[in-house]
Amino acid sequence: MLTFEFSVNVLILLGIIAVSGFAGFSLRSRQLAKSKLKLAKEYMTMELKLRGIKDPVIVMRNPLHNESNEKLPDGALRKKMLTKDLTPTRSEGYQLIYDNLLTKEARSSTGS
Repeated sequence: MLTFEFSVNVLILLGIIAVSGFAGFSLRSRQLAKSKLKLAKEYMTMELKLRGIKDPVIVMRNPLHNESNEKLPDGALRKKMLTKDLTPTRSEGYQLIYDNLLTKEARSSTGS
Protein backbone atom coordinates (compact mmCIF):
# COMPACT_ATOMS: atom_id res chain seq x y z
CA MET A 1 0.00 0.00 0.00
CA LEU A 2 0.99 3.49 -0.73
CA THR A 3 1.00 6.04 2.05
CA PHE A 4 1.47 9.76 1.75
CA GLU A 5 3.07 11.66 4.52
CA PHE A 6 2.47 15.39 4.87
CA SER A 7 4.17 17.56 7.34
CA VAL A 8 2.21 20.73 8.10
CA ASN A 9 3.77 23.66 9.85
CA VAL A 10 1.14 25.34 12.04
CA LEU A 11 2.71 28.78 11.69
CA ILE A 12 2.67 28.60 7.89
CA LEU A 13 -0.99 27.44 7.96
CA LEU A 14 -1.96 30.37 10.21
CA GLY A 15 -0.05 32.74 7.93
CA ILE A 16 -1.91 31.45 4.85
CA ILE A 17 -5.26 31.85 6.63
CA ALA A 18 -4.40 35.41 7.71
CA VAL A 19 -3.23 36.44 4.22
CA SER A 20 -6.31 34.96 2.53
CA GLY A 21 -8.61 36.65 5.10
CA PHE A 22 -6.92 40.00 4.51
CA ALA A 23 -7.16 39.57 0.72
CA GLY A 24 -10.88 38.74 0.93
CA PHE A 25 -11.53 41.67 3.24
CA SER A 26 -9.70 44.12 0.97
CA LEU A 27 -11.50 42.87 -2.15
CA ARG A 28 -14.92 43.16 -0.50
CA SER A 29 -14.19 46.61 0.91
CA ARG A 30 -13.15 47.74 -2.58
CA GLN A 31 -16.45 46.41 -4.00
CA LEU A 32 -18.43 48.26 -1.33
CA ALA A 33 -16.53 51.49 -1.97
CA LYS A 34 -17.30 51.23 -5.72
CA SER A 35 -21.00 50.63 -5.08
CA LYS A 36 -21.17 53.58 -2.65
CA LEU A 37 -19.46 55.79 -5.22
CA LYS A 38 -21.94 54.65 -7.87
CA LEU A 39 -24.87 55.41 -5.56
CA ALA A 40 -23.47 58.82 -4.73
CA LYS A 41 -23.08 59.56 -8.45
CA GLU A 42 -26.70 58.54 -9.15
CA TYR A 43 -27.90 60.65 -6.23
CA MET A 44 -26.02 63.70 -7.52
CA THR A 45 -27.41 63.31 -11.04
CA MET A 46 -30.96 63.04 -9.69
CA GLU A 47 -30.40 66.08 -7.50
CA LEU A 48 -29.11 68.07 -10.47
CA LYS A 49 -32.17 67.03 -12.49
CA LEU A 50 -34.45 68.19 -9.70
CA ARG A 51 -32.65 71.52 -9.49
CA GLY A 52 -33.37 72.01 -13.19
CA ILE A 53 -37.11 71.64 -12.59
CA LYS A 54 -38.56 75.00 -11.62
CA ASP A 55 -41.81 73.76 -10.04
CA PRO A 56 -41.72 70.09 -8.98
CA VAL A 57 -45.27 70.23 -7.59
CA ILE A 58 -47.92 69.08 -10.04
CA VAL A 59 -51.33 70.62 -9.54
CA MET A 60 -54.09 68.08 -9.98
CA ARG A 61 -57.70 69.02 -10.53
CA ASN A 62 -60.64 67.09 -9.24
CA PRO A 63 -62.76 66.08 -12.27
CA LEU A 64 -65.89 65.94 -10.11
CA HIS A 65 -65.48 69.47 -8.83
CA ASN A 66 -66.93 72.14 -11.09
CA GLU A 67 -65.14 75.41 -11.56
CA SER A 68 -68.23 77.36 -10.48
CA ASN A 69 -68.44 78.61 -6.93
CA GLU A 70 -71.06 76.35 -5.39
CA LYS A 71 -72.25 76.97 -1.87
CA LEU A 72 -71.35 74.20 0.50
CA PRO A 73 -73.94 72.97 3.01
CA ASP A 74 -73.96 74.68 6.37
CA GLY A 75 -72.19 72.64 9.03
CA ALA A 76 -74.04 74.36 11.89
CA LEU A 77 -77.26 72.49 11.11
CA ARG A 78 -75.43 69.17 11.23
CA LYS A 79 -73.85 70.06 14.55
CA LYS A 80 -77.24 71.03 15.92
CA MET A 81 -78.76 67.72 14.86
CA LEU A 82 -75.95 65.74 16.48
CA THR A 83 -76.20 67.37 19.90
CA LYS A 84 -77.14 65.20 22.87
CA ASP A 85 -80.57 66.80 23.14
CA LEU A 86 -81.69 65.55 19.71
CA THR A 87 -79.87 62.23 19.46
CA PRO A 88 -81.77 59.34 21.03
CA THR A 89 -80.20 57.28 23.75
CA ARG A 90 -79.78 53.56 23.27
CA SER A 91 -83.10 52.65 24.89
CA GLU A 92 -84.96 55.34 22.94
CA GLY A 93 -83.39 54.12 19.71
CA TYR A 94 -84.52 50.56 20.39
CA GLN A 95 -88.00 51.83 21.18
CA LEU A 96 -88.13 53.65 17.84
CA ILE A 97 -87.10 50.50 15.97
CA TYR A 98 -89.67 48.47 17.90
CA ASP A 99 -92.42 51.01 17.11
CA ASN A 100 -91.53 50.92 13.41
CA LEU A 101 -91.70 47.13 13.38
CA LEU A 102 -95.09 47.19 15.11
CA THR A 103 -96.49 49.66 12.60
CA LYS A 104 -95.22 47.54 9.70
CA GLU A 105 -96.87 44.46 11.15
CA ALA A 106 -100.09 46.35 11.72
CA ARG A 107 -100.05 47.64 8.15
CA SER A 108 -99.36 44.18 6.72
CA SER A 109 -102.11 42.54 8.78
CA THR A 110 -104.69 45.17 7.80
CA GLY A 111 -103.61 45.11 4.15
CA SER A 112 -104.10 41.31 3.82
